[in-house]
Amino acid sequence: MSEPIRKKVNQLASAPTPQNTPASVTNSFLKSNPLKEMPSTIDEEAEIKRNLSSNPAFLSMIQGKLGTLVGRDSGYVDTLSPKVKNRIYSLKAVQKEQMKLEDAFHKELLELEKKYLKKYQPLYQHRSEIINGSVEPTEEEVETGKQIEKELEGDDEDEADEEQEGNKEDDEKDEVKGIPDFWLTALENLTYVSRTITERDSEVLGYLKDIRLEYLSQPGFKLIFEFRENPFFKNTILSKTYYYQEELGYSGDFIYDHAEGDEIKWVSNKENVTISIERRRQRNKQTQQTRTIEKATPVDSFFNFFDPPKAPAEEGEGEDDEDEFDEEELEARLALDYQLDAAKKP
Repeated sequence: MSEPIRKKVNQLASAPTPQNTPASVTNSFLKSNPLKEMPSTIDEEAEIKRNLSSNPAFLSMIQGKLGTLVGRDSGYVDTLSPKVKNRIYSLKAVQKEQMKLEDAFHKELLELEKKYLKKYQPLYQHRSEIINGSVEPTEEEVETGKQIEKELEGDDEDEADEEQEGNKEDDEKDEVKGIPDFWLTALENLTYVSRTITERDSEVLGYLKDIRLEYLSQPGFKLIFEFRENPFFKNTILSKTYYYQEELGYSGDFIYDHAEGDEIKWVSNKENVTISIERRRQRNKQTQQTRTIEKATPVDSFFNFFDPPKAPAEEGEGEDDEDEFDEEELEARLALDYQLDAAKKP
């Protein structure tokens, strides 16, 4: 399934002003012994490239200066005649009509995706039943799958027949239901997502039954993670909902507004894979009695996914907040969210 909505986060166009400048040559040999004339053998273009690659501060300074020019009026239109200016103004009107069509296109595309999601549901439901062992696949489904595998892998027919005969006895002894660790394996095969899955996370994700998507009545969607009963948390459902603004952006895409995740009800701090518990003994100087103190420290975990990044506060609000908003971190975490959506189609 294609991504339900094109997701974007507004990005700042300006670049930071560099704090360092190229080293001064005030006391250099060249200052004391200036060349009478420039050697004709210097390749100026190659020299510029060499200086840029070997002097990060100089490169940063140039990038910073260029960043301040982005969006600045070049003055070109002011030099044109009134008739030419009017033609340019007319192009703005044409662009406005195009944006109206873009708006209609994306809204209609969203409705089309909703329509086909309903058609996919019976297939997703049957897939879930096979994965979790509530039903067994039909012989026709198995044979079709084997044929697809044979075409993809180019397996020799004789070897496939021998493998089928050799597996008959194993099938009779097999008491495993469904496909163990199916969703854990699917997530671990998503390169970007797999980097967030720790060893402790893997044990929890082994209880994952299903991942599915639901659209909202307003622009947005919800990712639903369904778990079997497990010793880590009390939830059977963990969801994360993405909300988008009603109006489309200038490019015609839906604009990300905010996300909300379910609170995970961990059985105890010991089972909470998003924190690390440090225990140390503390002695009372007066009574000489000792007690054990626990300190919880946040750690990287797949389950931080359900604690969405907070949008920046309005100007004048939250200026003293210790968790200062980081737009790059927001973009990185949103990218992870969208990769997780792809886990629905292993």
